[in-house]
Amino acid sequence: MTDSVGVALLGLGLFLLVVMVIGLLVARRSPSTHKSPLKLEPNPPTPEEIADSLAEFERFCKASRIEAAENAENRRWLRPIGVVTRLLTYAALFLLLYIWAPKDISNTPLATLTLSDIAGTVCFAAIGIVLIRALFNPSDDDQIKDAWGLLGVALLGVAAIAALYLFKAR
Repeated sequence: MTDSVGVALLGLGLFLLVVMVIGLLVARRSPSTHKSPLKLEPNPPTPEEIADSLAEFERFCKASRIEAAENAENRRWLRPIGVVTRLLTYAALFLLLYIWAPKDISNTPLATLTLSDIAGTVCFAAIGIVLIRALFNPSDDDQIKDAWGLLGVALLGVAAIAALYLFKAR
């Protein structure tokens, strides 16, 4: 019974793989844009439309400059909190990695190693490399830097509430 179910699932998987490959090949051959048989040309914009669009563009630029100035004021106090939060978060992740480190397999004979021993060591090294890379190459995106700051403020709030709860419990 289980063999027939396994063969059926394997056959279904192979069928779906063939259908997807054929679909990709057909999609690549067919042109994605079709030319209109009417051969209509768009009308050029009038000078009044150009002036209106330029005025709207200038209003948009002025609004975005005001928003950028407000965001710069927010970043002034969020950025230092974000840097400290990011460093403390990575320190906690490195501590967890150290605590859950697999056993040392460097002196173990190869014949006695199991697949889980090797996979654990490889995952440990890969996670360590990813954490080191993330620590030394932070993102340059302003939104991510602000998010680290907001996370720090939220963690400070949680720590303050936890401290109040613990002191009140005594």
